[in-house]
Parts: sequence; C-alpha cells; structure tokens
Amino acid sequence: MKRKVIYIVAGLCIIALLVFIFTRKGDKEKAGEPFTVKRANVTHSTEQTGIIKAQVGAIVKVGTRATGTLNRLRFQVGDFVRKGDLIVEIDDREILANIRNAEAAVEEQRRDLEAKRAQDVYNQSNWEREQRLLAREYTTKDSVEKAKREFDVSRAQVDLGKAKVREANERLKALKVSHSYTKIFAPISGYISAVATQEGETVVSGLSAPNLITIIDPSRLEMWIYVDETDIGRVKPGLKIEYWVDAYRDRIYKGVIDRIYPQPEIKENIVYYLAIVKIDPADALTLKPEMTGHVKIMIEERSNVLVVPNGAVRFEDRKNVVYVRSGGKTVRQEVVPGVRDQTYTEIISGLAEGQEIIVPAVAPAAKKPQNNAGPRK
Repeated sequence: MKRKVIYIVAGLCIIALLVFIFTRKGDKEKAGEPFTVKRANVTHSTEQTGIIKAQVGAIVKVGTRATGTLNRLRFQVGDFVRKGDLIVEIDDREILANIRNAEAAVEEQRRDLEAKRAQDVYNQSNWEREQRLLAREYTTKDSVEKAKREFDVSRAQVDLGKAKVREANERLKALKVSHSYTKIFAPISGYISAVATQEGETVVSGLSAPNLITIIDPSRLEMWIYVDETDIGRVKPGLKIEYWVDAYRDRIYKGVIDRIYPQPEIKENIVYYLAIVKIDPADALTLKPEMTGHVKIMIEERSNVLVVPNGAVRFEDRKNVVYVRSGGKTVRQEVVPGVRDQTYTEIISGLAEGQEIIVPAVAPAAKKPQNNAGPRK
C-alpha cells in the first residue's frame, strides 16, 4: 500500500512537471519577442525584369556613297575608334582623273568666256560709234542696225559662256564631293562591332551604304524595364530604381526612370509597358547590351516614420492590431499601417515612439495586415 502511494505521488509530480513545461512554452510563444517602436525609413518597391539596350544613336551603321575598290580598312572588329578617325579608303584614281578633266573643262570654258567678253566689248563700242556717226550723217541706218545685231549676238554669247562656266564648276564640285566619299571617317567614338567587307572587294554606292561598318558607343546604354500592367499605374518618371545583373551579382546599380512608353509589349499573353532608364556612363563601362537586369523600382519612400516589424501587425476581427506591453500585461492595440517594405511596416497612428510591443514568435495563419498605402506586389 505504501509503495502504491509512492507511485501515485511520483506520477502526479511528473504530470505537474510536464504541465509546467508546456505552460511555460506556450506563454513564451504567446509572448514572442519584445520590440521598441522606433523611427526609420521605409521604402515600398516592386520588382521587375529589364533588358539593357543601346540608346538611339549609340549604334551607327557606316556605309559608302562612292563606288570602287576598297583599298584599305584601317580597323577591325573590336577596335576602338574616335570620332573623326579615318576608317576606310576607297580607290579614288578614276575620280581623280575625272576631277582633272573637269578642272581642264572649267579652265577652257573660262578662256572661251573671256574671248566672248572681249568680242562683246568690241561690238558694244562699235554699235555706240555707229550711232554717233549716224547723228552726223556719216553712216547709214542699216550700218547702225547691223552693229546692234552683232552686239546683241555677242551679249547672248557672253550669257551662254557664263552658264557653261557655272555648269563646269558644278560638275567639278560634284566630283570633289564624290572624291570625299572615298575616305570614310568615324561619325562617333566607339568600338567596331561588325565589318561587312574586306580589302580588295568592290563596294557600290547605295547597295553597301547601310552596313559597311557598324560602330557602337558603349557609354550610351539604357535599361528597358518591362513593367507588368498591374503595376504600371504606380510607376512614373522620376522614380528611383536599383538593379543588378547576373554577371555582377554583388554590385548594385542605381538610376531614375526617364520615360514610359505608352505602346504595350505583349509577351506570352502578358501585357507589359516599357519604362526607360538611362544608364550612367560610368556604370555602362561594365555593362553590355542585352544583359538581363533584375530591377527594384522604389514606388514610395517614407523617411523618419514610426515602424514596427512586419510580423508585429496582425489582422484580427477585421482590424489591424499590434500587441503592446502595458503594466506588465499584453494588450491588443488597433493601429493604422502605412508603407511596408521587406522588414518594417510604417505605423500611421495607434502607437507612439518608445512603446514596447510583442512580435509573435510563431506567426499564426492569419491574414496580412490591411495597408492604407494601396496594393503592393
């Protein structure tokens, strides 16, 4: 009997101990971790995908407006050229021969014009002399009229000579312009990214014009951010962004949205809108066109506001609440949350700086707090 009593007492002690242990554990889970309400900066953001592209004018396809054999190609793919560098020379012997002929033709027309001018001066003087003689009755009216006809013809010849000189000069000028096309200079500074011909080949004006050599300026890049149609209403020019690329995962680049294209892009039945960010030239030195960017757009930023950890705000009984420590007890306090980021939630009203709250250690399967700052991604 005595042994039976001992067993009963031992059993009751074990049960009491287990109850004590589980009660303490439950209290700890209910109590959670304390947190003092403080002030901090909160940034609400949305994550999107972008593609790095060359800006308009950063890729230039250089062609030729001259026809001939390509004598010299001074640069190859991968070479850096500066604006104004001579990059291509086309055989100019035929054009130079035509220029010499045109110069000779100009000189010949000038000499012919001088002769016509001399004849015109003589005919004008002769007509004036005949008029004076007729006034003194030393000549006939027919002689005066003949002198006038000769003067009119010589004056017309002078006008024709002037026209021929102009025509010869225009042809010479056109040939010189054509000759200038035999030397092609880099229109921008950048790297040769493509060459469509080689030395010794014949290039033809017009046919080879669009794609003889391609130059890209690596410092003029931009980010095309594909913003989902559900987020485009909150994205606008002037918003800050941060992004990283797969090639440099440990580096964060920054920028500002410059403009948003109104024309939608549809991919796999999803509607996107392009937000364009100009990339800083210093950042562009490490980036390449067609790299994929992982972009975070800063939708809304709040500075020096009251914050609590995200897990502290619960949605219970259709209210946003926080558990506050007061007088040794934990009481439920209704709050109005604001902007929420990955760590903190802004508290617009309901708490004061310095108050101690409880962040539940084990989050119950409750709804997320209802946010007054609008929908988030």
